[in-house]
Amino acid sequence: MSGRDATQLPGGADGAVPRQVSVRRYKDAAWHDVDDVLSREVPVRVTWDAAPGEAGIAAGSARLWAWPHGLADLALGHVLLDRVHPAVTGQEPGAWGIRHAGAVAEAGTGDELAFQVALRAVAPARAPQPPMPMPAAVLLDAMRAFMGEEGLWDGTGCFHRAGVYDPVGGRLLRRAEDIGRHNCIDRLAGWAAREGVELAPRLLLVSARVTASLFAKARRAGFSFIVSRSAVTTASVDMAEAQGVTLVGFARDREERFTVFADAGGRVLE
Repeated sequence: MSGRDATQLPGGADGAVPRQVSVRRYKDAAWHDVDDVLSREVPVRVTWDAAPGEAGIAAGSARLWAWPHGLADLALGHVLLDRVHPAVTGQEPGAWGIRHAGAVAEAGTGDELAFQVALRAVAPARAPQPPMPMPAAVLLDAMRAFMGEEGLWDGTGCFHRAGVYDPVGGRLLRRAEDIGRHNCIDRLAGWAAREGVELAPRLLLVSARVTASLFAKARRAGFSFIVSRSAVTTASVDMAEAQGVTLVGFARDREERFTVFADAGGRVLE
């Protein structure tokens, strides 16, 4: 259940390797011919059936742009969070969380990357449990584990990452990376639905800023404790306060600091 997003690309993972390029770089008042790498970004077609038990959710399709690796989880998570679940904010916390599972099949022909998602409704085994409180030092340790491992950012400077942290076991359960920050949440949601992992008792760790849209997606996935290495916005703070969500920003383990913007539940301890 642990580990990085490692589902293989159809036909092998060669297409996910960064592209080597020769470029001209201006630095220190001089031009230089250097070798560099570009992160691959490709179109991915996702189609889905009508969601069972959800009024008004018809079959459809969408085109995503993504890093071409681990795409089955991305496809499933996108359908769950952006197509099945409501896109509005301000609902009661108990209404959030993944309520479907699904099977993902490759549907592309030739070089096309395409996936078909077939959903099925699942009854929650119990009411969602909120994350347990965490001491400040433990929260920084979680960010250290999240940001410390080498990833796709290294060497490219192009990737976001998001992770699921278990405060009970004190370990990072999953880390996903993609060029788009929303894609990272989709990947985590797809993994959780596939593995039957409850996200409500866990923390969401992100490298990106928490805007209204990212906050809403995290809530649709079931998270109520969100920690970002970057900034938050007025809209995300207002939503967090209204919904009883713990929202932490500027969590920098190397600087031994973070800022608590909302924590009505008292989940961040001294």
